[in-house]
Amino acid sequence: MALDLEPLGNVRRAEGVFAQIQSRIFSGAYPAGSRLPNERDLASALRVNRASLREALKRLEYLELVEVRHGQGTFVRDVSGSSALQVIETLLRDPHTVTCGLLRQLLAFRRHVALHVVELAACHRSQAHLGRARELLAEEERDGRDPNRALEIDLEMNTLLGDASCNLMYQLVTNLFTKLVRRLGPLYYNAQRDHRRSLEAHRALLAALEGRAAADARRILEVILSYSEDKILREAERLEAAGRIGPREGNKEAGAVGPGHDDRS
Repeated sequence: MALDLEPLGNVRRAEGVFAQIQSRIFSGAYPAGSRLPNERDLASALRVNRASLREALKRLEYLELVEVRHGQGTFVRDVSGSSALQVIETLLRDPHTVTCGLLRQLLAFRRHVALHVVELAACHRSQAHLGRARELLAEEERDGRDPNRALEIDLEMNTLLGDASCNLMYQLVTNLFTKLVRRLGPLYYNAQRDHRRSLEAHRALLAALEGRAAADARRILEVILSYSEDKILREAERLEAAGRIGPREGNKEAGAVGPGHDDRS
């Protein structure tokens, strides 16, 4: 297995090791079933000490991305076998692993969960939930023309719906989707966004929640998601065609997808 690793600086070394190896696992450069280079070679290529390397490998093992077999080495696991929710989020951190195909899968998964969450929210919402939803709608009426502010309002509404579901598991997954929406935000929350359309849809959604109309809430959210998914995927296709995301060279500008910070120092 070729090392193809970049030497790291003096700070955040373990984080940098973790980020580089994880990126290569996600991209397929280190395929499932393969054995990672030995610790000595990895540490030398990255110019880190073995303590930093071992810390990074422990994180990868915790995420179920590698398996340490004593006396044999460290082996890459199939990403699909991981049960760690963090893996979903981190797939979007690296522009080399972000593709239109991946985004379609993520958005389809989000849609499936979000539609059930909004049904539960319509059934279980409290007056406190409705009160906060009305406040957010008022904020959107006032500030929603600003794409950055509109994104923040939508993120809080997503969290509110998860809380109103009154199901801890759905709350946790909704929190994950909130992070994903924040990362994907610039693909949709921009100057071309139709503020009035979004506001009217959110008013209708609030009315459905107030009336405990679960079927109506689901139908309204499905329209909202379809519209935003189309915008996100159109922009992602443009970025992928331009080589700014996906497994290509020259992806440094892919920050448009989200923070995507390089953790190397």
